[in-house]
Amino acid sequence: MVGSMLALVFGFLLLASEMTSSQDTTTGWVIILGALAYRSAKKRKLALVKETVIRKSLEWIALIAIIFTVVTTNGARFVNDPFVALIIPAWALIAYVVLVFKKSTS
Repeated sequence: MVGSMLALVFGFLLLASEMTSSQDTTTGWVIILGALAYRSAKKRKLALVKETVIRKSLEWIALIAIIFTVVTTNGARFVNDPFVALIIPAWALIAYVVLVFKKSTS
């Protein structure tokens, strides 16, 4: 959970810095949404919270929002800044998928 907490802190700091400049704020939101979805899935996996339809739906909404940002990104951004446009969203989605489909070791 330390990694996702660091991602949340970094996401909020990045969002704040993007809001004070004229930059696009999608990177901060992608990191925040990915970290929140991951934390929720981790808590479900560890049985710290109940597995409810609302919780899973919110996780999926966050993941769909991340995918939406990639799909609607300007093609030039992929060339000029692939880390922001593709790698950060992929990292968020892959971390979630690996966690959800990983077999528990109990």
